[in-house]
Amino acid sequence: MKVLLVEDLEESRTVLRAMNERLGHRVVEAAHGKEAVQVALDSNPDLVLMDLSMPEADGLQATSALRAISSFRDVNHLPVIALTAYPETLSVEKAYQAGCDGYLQKPVDLTDLDAALRRFLRTA
Repeated sequence: MKVLLVEDLEESRTVLRAMNERLGHRVVEAAHGKEAVQVALDSNPDLVLMDLSMPEADGLQATSALRAISSFRDVNHLPVIALTAYPETLSVEKAYQAGCDGYLQKPVDLTDLDAALRRFLRTA
């Protein structure tokens, strides 16, 4: 599976990329929300791991922009899993309203990441 990892912090991208590769997935990356939309169009990922707090366009804006593209409109075409360090009470509802299909709290645990990816692989 090809995962689009959208994360503005290089250190976090490095860790999340290594986790995904350990699980056997190919990773393409974007450092902010605007870049995420273009990388998604160029690389046609199977799933997006979307940080919610980023410069230029945050994860909520980027997810909304992806959902406006017909081929990425729903989970059957492109599952989007929100990643955030914010407390769940502040961000989970906003993530789902923007079009995210799942939610992972940072720091992400390898077991939780694997479970989320497996869940959405079956859906997609």
